[in-house]
Amino acid sequence: MLRPLEDVREQLLRAGISPRYANRYVRELGEHLADLTDQALASGLDADAAGERARAMLGGDALMARAVIDNGAPRSFAARAPWVVLVALPALLLMAAILANVFWTMHLLRPVHGLTPAQILDGYRGLLSVMSFVVSYLVAALLAVGCLAVALRQRLASGWLWVGLILISLLSGILGFHRHVTAPYGGRPGGPMYSVAAIVYLHGRASLAATLGVALLHAGVLFAMAATAYRVLRTHLIPGQKACAAGNN
Repeated sequence: MLRPLEDVREQLLRAGISPRYANRYVRELGEHLADLTDQALASGLDADAAGERARAMLGGDALMARAVIDNGAPRSFAARAPWVVLVALPALLLMAAILANVFWTMHLLRPVHGLTPAQILDGYRGLLSVMSFVVSYLVAALLAVGCLAVALRQRLASGWLWVGLILISLLSGILGFHRHVTAPYGGRPGGPMYSVAAIVYLHGRASLAATLGVALLHAGVLFAMAATAYRVLRTHLIPGQKACAAGNN
């Protein structure tokens, strides 16, 4: 069961009204409802009757929501351009993070060019590995979480959300820069340090199929986790969705 006036807020959000405006409007309605209830109580009605009279005087939920929508209440940018917020912006941010990672990797490798991994301080190698891990795994995951948060908070239709999650997952899996500071293939001593960008070797040779398979596996795992989180959170956080899910079962 929804809290008093919560259905008004849900209708406003689904119509694309800014969450901040919707919350303020519902709060003002709640204050007005409390005043009407106090007036009804002062006239001698009991609590239940006073509450019913106050709600009747205030009007139905659909009518109150329609009044705000028809009066041109501000719609959120995410509702007006979901493809920007859920697809274009996360993809650009992820690409920027990947390019920045490549740039800083080249910058950090310059002072130790020609050294073997054993000659490089553990902390230095650890820094390179941490940078690789953050960009290859955490940045994409955080962007996916951001998309989920926006879609859930503003009750956006999930179509653009799925496109955004797929794009984030593919970019992260295919372009994610997995850095491994290692000796040249075969372990010959004295060779220079170099980095590998998620390349998979089979029988001593780089395998395009295996490399692409690992990238797609990475993308698939990220997408599956994001999709599962969205389904679970949507059922538990959005009023009415739990009942719908139970009815579908």
